[in-house]
Amino acid sequence: MPESSSLDFGLRDGPARPQIRTLAAGRQQGRNGALCAMEAVAVLAGEPISDQPACASPVLAAFVRTWSDGLPQDARDNLILPLLPRLVGTRGSEQLERRRAGLVADWMVRTHLPAWFHLAKLNVEADALADLPEIPNLGAFGALCDPLKRARKRAMIANLTLRQTGRDVRAAAWDAAHQAAWTAIRDDLEAIGGAILAAGWDCAYAAAYAAARAYGKAPLEPTRRALQETAVALIERMIAAGGGGPSGLHTAADAAP
Repeated sequence: MPESSSLDFGLRDGPARPQIRTLAAGRQQGRNGALCAMEAVAVLAGEPISDQPACASPVLAAFVRTWSDGLPQDARDNLILPLLPRLVGTRGSEQLERRRAGLVADWMVRTHLPAWFHLAKLNVEADALADLPEIPNLGAFGALCDPLKRARKRAMIANLTLRQTGRDVRAAAWDAAHQAAWTAIRDDLEAIGGAILAAGWDCAYAAAYAAARAYGKAPLEPTRRALQETAVALIERMIAAGGGGPSGLHTAADAAP
């Protein structure tokens, strides 16, 4: 197997186990030993190579797959790779998946959105969003329709618009972690539809408008990086929701002395 391969097999505590050294972006189907994040999870679980492994939570898989593919190489390996063994065995009941979707929605509303509001100096609104009750499931979005609509309108009141500020500010507010969150819950939101789907869009646009408001007045990158750390914590919470712990499987980093 070539040196550029992301996969090798090492002896640790007896039998050979796959050790993942680096991750590729996008589905690879094992070409030249390359694996995307969820293909690596399938290999770690002993499944056929697939970016939709049977062993993993669908909500977690959607989040990790999208986030990993949107990150640069160093961030992908530093942030995503160490988490992969813990995704093995996370598939659970429909009730558990609904709870995980609620955790994603909660992160969007009470963590991601307030971070951009704080950067835009909309501190009162940011604190009000962060202090909202925890969102247990997507159905709870119904109670947030008015607060999220107000947040979107408040963030729109700015001299700069998304169109005027251009691609960089849009990419910051709609970064890989936010895309991952939206991807993880979009199908369920669209299935519910109506006011709850509208609330989800209000949340997404409010963050983008707030970033546009902050653009040129404060650097966007520190907020984006801070949100990456909270996204890792979100993944850990989703794993813990199912009682997940160390799987006994290893990435190559685990084998370092």
